[in-house]
Amino acid sequence: MLDTVALMLPSHQYHIRKPDRFLPHAFSLANPAFAGGLVKATYNPTHAEKRGGYKPRLTLYRRPTGKAVSIYLKIEFSAPKLVFGNNFEELSSIDDLEKMLDALHKALTDMGLDVKRETLRTAPVIAIHYSKNILLDRTLPCFLLIQTLEKLDLTKKLDLTQTDFRNAGQMVKYHASSYEIALYDKVKDLEQAVTYGPKRGAETDYACQTDMLNWRDKPEVLRFEVRLTGKKLKPLLQTLKANRTNTLVDLFCPTLSKTVLLHFWDRITDGMYAMTIDTKDMGALAHSIRATFPKMRPGRVAELIGYLTVCQQIGLRGAALAMGLKQHQLARFKADLKVLDKQGSRSRHSVLNGVKEELRLFYPLTKKDLCNEGLLTHAA
Repeated sequence: MLDTVALMLPSHQYHIRKPDRFLPHAFSLANPAFAGGLVKATYNPTHAEKRGGYKPRLTLYRRPTGKAVSIYLKIEFSAPKLVFGNNFEELSSIDDLEKMLDALHKALTDMGLDVKRETLRTAPVIAIHYSKNILLDRTLPCFLLIQTLEKLDLTKKLDLTQTDFRNAGQMVKYHASSYEIALYDKVKDLEQAVTYGPKRGAETDYACQTDMLNWRDKPEVLRFEVRLTGKKLKPLLQTLKANRTNTLVDLFCPTLSKTVLLHFWDRITDGMYAMTIDTKDMGALAHSIRATFPKMRPGRVAELIGYLTVCQQIGLRGAALAMGLKQHQLARFKADLKVLDKQGSRSRHSVLNGVKEELRLFYPLTKKDLCNEGLLTHAA
């Protein structure tokens, strides 16, 4: 449903009992010697503390506000790791909010932070990651889908500033100014972090879930995350017609989680039309084009087949550059392929439909699902 959440509390809503655990010392931020600009102090749990259970990350911020100074506390945590000790398993309903608040309140108390449980419930959210773990058939590895995504041109559609493909096609990250989309192989990411260190992974705090690698038969788990900052939350909620505030209690919602993930999945897969058309049998493809466009000239049929084939080899943007297409030519090819994509059978389209169906049903993944071999063939 969701994973990482970041809350921001003003100084009057909490009390720090272990100021020396911050670096620099928590109380030093009130020192007038810190002149101007943003100053911060962090509390990162030690390995010994982590062995006692998952712990949030705490950061104090000192911000000058005119002649005065304001100090805020950022509390960042993974909701499923607090409740389950891992984020393979998923929170399932609004009832889990109480479990998460209990776990969060206890963890903060252990870290020497006094804060009321109700304060946490109504705290403003400055960042939230909505997510879904999708169980795939073992014969359909995650990297095949991710490699297909690599060939799409989503820059304008999603207002992206950067796209990263990492670890031999096991992960893709789409970056925008106020949000990020990540799709990756959950099991391979954990293996990568354990072998080479957490900086090579897509997440943080791997230590609490390394026992997941002890499974005899490792499942194929596709992780889909939409990572939103507070700046993105308000306009997105308006777009989705979700009448909610930016408080934890309002944003901890299965329906909202599903709506957000489906919104971005539809925007991503809207560009898949050129990748899902079956090109293995050129004769059948030519026949399909002629049946869909009875008045299309033979030369135009050949051009469309050529463009489609190049797209599937080097991607939409690469095909446009390699073929030297003008904007109006590109627009026409895309329009024709979108129509063709809606016709006939396409071997990879069932996989995409399977992922979307998992998002639509939004059943939470449990440890029993991950270990039950009988359930590892339902998503294809």
